[in-house]
Amino acid sequence: MTKESAKWGCIKNCGACCKLAPEDRNEALNALSVEQQTFYFSLVGEDGWCRFYNKSTKACRIYKDRPDFCHVSNLTKLFNIKSKDINQFAITCCKQQIRHIYGGRSKVMKTFKKHTFS
Repeated sequence: MTKESAKWGCIKNCGACCKLAPEDRNEALNALSVEQQTFYFSLVGEDGWCRFYNKSTKACRIYKDRPDFCHVSNLTKLFNIKSKDINQFAITCCKQQIRHIYGGRSKVMKTFKKHTFS
């Protein structure tokens, strides 16, 4: 499968995107409006994880009602990405965040690569 035909998909037992630590997420924060940034900061727990992320189950407790900036489909307008490029952009973002949180050789990274590229 080529990069162009790779399809992004969220994997279970990951949650890397829920690590909201502002010091590590400058690019994401800069893409948000002032109102969204304020809400983002209100979600950050003392440990840097989203306060709605359950670290035991590795799941979002408000998934159905999560903020608009948590929807991958909104990356196109947040980062001014063309719709045709969203899969590769999302894959790149996820790989960077997974590598940062769990490591490049982690089980989570291996699962993500298998899920995304197979």
